[in-house]
Amino acid sequence: MSDQFSWSQNWYPISPLSYLDASVPTPVILLGKNLVIWQNKNQQWVVMDDQCPHKLAQLSLGKIEEDRTLMCRHHGWCFNEEGNCTKIPMLKEEEAIKTACNSPRSQVTVYPTQVKQGLLWIWPDDTETAFKDCQLKEPAIIPECGLDVTATDWHLSEVPVGYIVSVESSFDPSHAQFLHEGLFGFSPDRTVPMTYFKAIEEISAEAGFTLKHSGYNIFNKDMEATRKFSPPCCNTTIYRYSNGNMMLSQLYFVPTEPGRCRYIGKFIFNHSFSQKKLMLDQLPKQLKIGFQHLSNYQLSDQDLMVMHSQETLQSTLNKPWNKNYFLPTKADVGIITFRQWLDQFAGGTPAWENVQEKSYQALTEEQLYDRWHRHTKYCPSCRATVDFLGKVESYSRYSIMIFSILTLLLLLLPISSKLAILSTIFAVISVLISLLSDDLRHSFMSGLPRHGLPIRKLYDW
Repeated sequence: MSDQFSWSQNWYPISPLSYLDASVPTPVILLGKNLVIWQNKNQQWVVMDDQCPHKLAQLSLGKIEEDRTLMCRHHGWCFNEEGNCTKIPMLKEEEAIKTACNSPRSQVTVYPTQVKQGLLWIWPDDTETAFKDCQLKEPAIIPECGLDVTATDWHLSEVPVGYIVSVESSFDPSHAQFLHEGLFGFSPDRTVPMTYFKAIEEISAEAGFTLKHSGYNIFNKDMEATRKFSPPCCNTTIYRYSNGNMMLSQLYFVPTEPGRCRYIGKFIFNHSFSQKKLMLDQLPKQLKIGFQHLSNYQLSDQDLMVMHSQETLQSTLNKPWNKNYFLPTKADVGIITFRQWLDQFAGGTPAWENVQEKSYQALTEEQLYDRWHRHTKYCPSCRATVDFLGKVESYSRYSIMIFSILTLLLLLLPISSKLAILSTIFAVISVLISLLSDDLRHSFMSGLPRHGLPIRKLYDW
């Protein structure tokens, strides 16, 4: 087994299948590579470089033809699932078309893919042996543990903080009591110091490492946790409680480009939570999911706030992490172990391709709490909810005009004043619905308040 980790010769989950649209090409970035995802006539997902060899236009701006080839929008060149050019509209002579389409310069690099557990996986290696090499490794999927892996849906977001600080945070469970105070019962007052946090297997380049630790609050103090890091980007965590309950979190931190990371994850329980019947349960599925996603931003915004501040400070310090960090507690073992794996086997950072190093730029609050680019534009349920709210707002405006005009006519004509009052009430209700739908729609776009000071208050309850 190699003592060095290869960033490109590994499987990465790039998207839940539920987030992909087979009718259009989808752009993604992985390890600095611009890629495009699309589906061929056999309903297989294809991933290739997102650039046309003609003039380097993005193929993700193109469209899927009737024969299920991918057409470049710039000049109509078409490509099949093997990356071969099949059509050049500006060539008429058959021999010229054959020569140009058979030229290696007209071909686009295609990458191995597979589908497992509802995720599309990519092997981002462009060497000649990539399709052979990828068969020697399996993706880091959810392990067999007696839980129904389909019980909950995958969630995807792409955040404006980097891979290292993201993975590091997932091996630091004790932060929840402080950073997430007020959410899910977390509170500094309920903190319990960890009695142990240790590696149970040898750390290695390919297998990563496995940790076990005790609880860290009064609710899970009798819990035993196992956290396994499966390179390049998977954290599988299982909590086992003394009463037989169990929780599994499967989290992937996909390195897209410096300063950005794609999160894909789900939580699975072997027990159900009693929930009161809410109005939300009566909504169509996509709207229900959309509003559920909207309710989850508080915790992730708190994480973003701290991780961004970490990256900003680290960019000003010309020291290695172990000189910047002071890690004296058992609760710090997860952070130390991940950093040791990264330094010892993986070069200390992801191996970016086609990326020019830039000096670190701190984000504004508008950038940090931008929800459209973090999640909404990727999520079909949230996009459908935004579209629905836009239509509600438009219909409400028409309703305001109609009932306002009707009220005026009823006041001018010798008709019962009760009808005028009723019409006025409907006009006011329409105004309120319009304002509410507009505010809700904004909430899917940004975490900053619509009114008042543009400051994200993360600890207002």
